[in-house]
Amino acid sequence: DQEEAMEVADRIVVMNKGVIEQIGSPGEVYENPSNDFVYHFLGDSNRLSLGEEGHLLFRPHEVSLSRQEIEDHHAAEVRDIRPLGATTRVTLKVEGQSELIEAEVVKDHDSLVGLAKGETLFFKPKVWQKL
Repeated sequence: DQEEAMEVADRIVVMNKGVIEQIGSPGEVYENPSNDFVYHFLGDSNRLSLGEEGHLLFRPHEVSLSRQEIEDHHAAEVRDIRPLGATTRVTLKVEGQSELIEAEVVKDHDSLVGLAKGETLFFKPKVWQKL
């Protein structure tokens, strides 16, 4: 599986239907995926549409959340809140976008206090790849 390959290999080859998508060290491939397929293949990911400018790809653990509207943050409706032990995963719906956004934060994060489905949260990817 992908996680095991990332742990034990010096170099990995990511293939899609028999075609090589990317070759590199696990760190290189994870941090600088060559395309959408490689990004999604190596773990949970989100896609935020930027309209004609393309889209951003980012991972659930690389999301900043706020209850307050902050510059450069995107508004989204809370669809689901799932405690996962030390972390909590929040599913968000951005207006005008079909794909949901997943954010994973520590369980005692300020944005989670009293949070309920249907409320608005503001999020910003901390790290992303623009495609």
